[in-house]
Amino acid sequence: MGKKNPYQIKVCIPAFGEPAITATLGSLAASDVGDLDLEVLILVNGSSKDSEEVQALNKASYSEVEKWIQSYNGGINFQVLKDLDLPKKHAGVGLARKVLGDKAAADFTSKNINGVIVYLDADCEVKENYFQAISAFFEHSTFNAAAIHFEHKIYDAEKQRDIIEYELHLRYYILMQRYLNLPFAIHTVGSSMAVMSDVYTAKGGMNKRKAGEDFYFMHKFIKDGECGNIHATTVYPSGRISERVPFGTGRAMLKYEEEGFEWQTYNPEAFLILKPFLERKVSFYESDVDFSGFHEGLIAYLVSINAKEKIALIKENVASLDAFEKRFFQFFDAFQLMKYLHFLRDEYGVNDVPISEGVTWYFEEVLNQKKPYDLNEALLTIREIDNYENQKT
Repeated sequence: MGKKNPYQIKVCIPAFGEPAITATLGSLAASDVGDLDLEVLILVNGSSKDSEEVQALNKASYSEVEKWIQSYNGGINFQVLKDLDLPKKHAGVGLARKVLGDKAAADFTSKNINGVIVYLDADCEVKENYFQAISAFFEHSTFNAAAIHFEHKIYDAEKQRDIIEYELHLRYYILMQRYLNLPFAIHTVGSSMAVMSDVYTAKGGMNKRKAGEDFYFMHKFIKDGECGNIHATTVYPSGRISERVPFGTGRAMLKYEEEGFEWQTYNPEAFLILKPFLERKVSFYESDVDFSGFHEGLIAYLVSINAKEKIALIKENVASLDAFEKRFFQFFDAFQLMKYLHFLRDEYGVNDVPISEGVTWYFEEVLNQKKPYDLNEALLTIREIDNYENQKT
């Protein structure tokens, strides 16, 4: 890996059917540039399968961005690209992010620079210190990747109950992982990711997934202990309704309109059932790998993934407890956690609960206080707690 150059930053923005991308560009333009070398790459993307409405929006967006760039005279190099004929099989946010990330990495490599690649979405705004905070993080940190603090834009708490509940779910899930002292408790939000270009290339870059691409991408770095948190700035994603992805924020929001939906989240009981297994990992290293006394659902899951054999094999190939714990969490990683939670829900009836119930449990049992009556107040508090915890990494 080359020496980090945190003063060289390229921001990658995929735009698909985007009606208001210039607001995002304006937010970036208003940020503190200082002496940084900054480039923003926008890819207006689509495929032949897109509706006529989306195709028209894409063409209009491209023209609008071109005009905006022509009128801009600040210290950022804005560049708009267009590909409205992506392969139908793979067309989507993952491929668009990959095209942008690969281009940014290739540009850096051609100049022998290990710069910063940042992902942002076309419906976001950023805090004024966005660029400076990202640069400072990589200058002073040993991490090669980072999750950037985010807060969905809330203008009307009553009308935006959907996005409030959704963000509460995201933060509750991470805070419950921290409650269990899991080392991979880091957000993976596509509009709030940054990575050094050399390690981006070394780990194969972005994937082509149509959804969940951010989760799979970030865990390449999280799993190896290479990802930290940038808490000194904020990305403000939109909470608008969208049908652009099979799941994620946009798809989640649609459920409120279609079903009078109340957001569901993982049952606190599932985390409590897992807790003894994680607390026993030191004894796994020092003595036999013993699952006696665990909940039957947990035992069934551990048997299904051959956990006893895999943990025993880890023991045979490490020389210290620290090395064992690192390898243990490379085995029982974020993917295993999610599979476990789904297994307990689907096979043992540890059903999901309304997010208000999960958050209430967290306030009462972890924080030892009553949850604010208003969900928006709860979100504001949870944001503060989450960002405070981020500062520890």
